[in-house]
Amino acid sequence: MMPSIAPCASAMLLLASGIHAHFTVQHPPAVGPFIDDDEPKEPCGGYHPDINNVTITDFHVDGDAIGTKLTHSQSTWLYRATVDPSAANGWVMVYPIFDQSGSGGYCQPHVTVPHDFIGKKGYIGMVSHAKDGFLYQCAGVNFVAGTGNMPEDCQNATGVSATYTDDATLSSDPNDPGTPSATPTSDSQHEHNAGVSTRSQSLQALGGLLTVGTMMALGAMLVI
Repeated sequence: MMPSIAPCASAMLLLASGIHAHFTVQHPPAVGPFIDDDEPKEPCGGYHPDINNVTITDFHVDGDAIGTKLTHSQSTWLYRATVDPSAANGWVMVYPIFDQSGSGGYCQPHVTVPHDFIGKKGYIGMVSHAKDGFLYQCAGVNFVAGTGNMPEDCQNATGVSATYTDDATLSSDPNDPGTPSATPTSDSQHEHNAGVSTRSQSLQALGGLLTVGTMMALGAMLVI
């Protein structure tokens, strides 16, 4: 009797879909199912969401996690946030631009958001600038006071590292990534995020989850 080819065919289909994927969101949950062909569409990878019809997760303004999974070997990232119910406007940068080296999961455990977002529903946006252009995803969130707990899945894949960088086409305008002319995050915000993130990563390193490199001066230090 000849063996069934169904398992092999299924595996090949899964592999093919993975090859064409750009990046997926691990945390917080994205506003809708991942659609590969729509990810280049602003503001949320093909979605123009309604805040009343998406899954909402608490996001702590004094520090919470963003986790993604990249299928390319390199990408520059913008993290942004808005309380616009349709995610169309009002985006602000909430973390310094950084470059990810290595494909796979990446988690930044301490992203901060302006305090005037507390008590409001909105979105966390992840924008990737990689070899296939600009890619977009969003997560629906409820902005709350305090600091969030570290998610169990907040860890980096083997070989993944990150550094602060300059990307004029990405940081130009959080509302319209890709057009030069932004006002980058202030130096004090860079220092605040980097310092807290370093402490979080160090704790993970002690537990054997992540490897922490030597921190360098602003503009060349590791992003955790």
